[in-house]
Amino acid sequence: MNKSKKIGFSMHKIKILLLVILLISPISLSYKWSNYRRIFDTNKITISGNIILDKESYFEIIGEIKDKQISEVSSKKLSKELENNPFVKAARVSKQYPNSINIDIVERKPIAIINNKKQFLIDHEAVILPNSKSFIDTTLIPMLSGFNPANDLYPEGDMTFSIKVKEAVKILDFIQLNFIEFFNEISELTINKDDEFEVILTEEPTRVILGKDNIQMKIDILKKFDKALGQRQLTDYRLLDVRYSKQLVAREWI
Repeated sequence: MNKSKKIGFSMHKIKILLLVILLISPISLSYKWSNYRRIFDTNKITISGNIILDKESYFEIIGEIKDKQISEVSSKKLSKELENNPFVKAARVSKQYPNSINIDIVERKPIAIINNKKQFLIDHEAVILPNSKSFIDTTLIPMLSGFNPANDLYPEGDMTFSIKVKEAVKILDFIQLNFIEFFNEISELTINKDDEFEVILTEEPTRVILGKDNIQMKIDILKKFDKALGQRQLTDYRLLDVRYSKQLVAREWI
């Protein structure tokens, strides 16, 4: 009888133990699964290629993706959100498992400031960019002035509708690529009363009248003249006029 009671008691203990194991196992497995899933939580986001906008600006654009499962983050959607910003020409988003996202940015680099009542930046493709005070304060690029000031000609994120501004951008782009020393001296590119392009240099300031057409040829003439000056500089002259065919008229400071 006592033996029978002992066996019954032991069986009862075994049943309790099995019940405890059955209760604990799902919790343990759930905990392990939870830890396993956390391996794939996005906890490292690397942004590279940014120059004009700081990284905080880009984190604001993409929103809160940290701690999201990396599989839930859409690379295509992130790229599109980034490229909706006027300063972003292209964005490539790649995932590095288990928990990292790399974002490579190609920014639009302004080539000039459009000096209207509301200032804009513009790149070499004539795409209008918002005014970035921090960029303007730290970078010397030419001003475009004397052009049609109507704000609807300058849609942010799109190409300007101003034909003359597009021409001006082409001139600056050519100068930057072919005569960088001259480009670095330009303070302003403007349209004069005769609808001709004029460049104002930073020093003195020297005026360079380019005229209306054949601008690239005239820049080449100016470059050859600069090379022939030797120790002298373009800013030693008050006026440089290249409107005339294959010649340059120079007037010195009095």
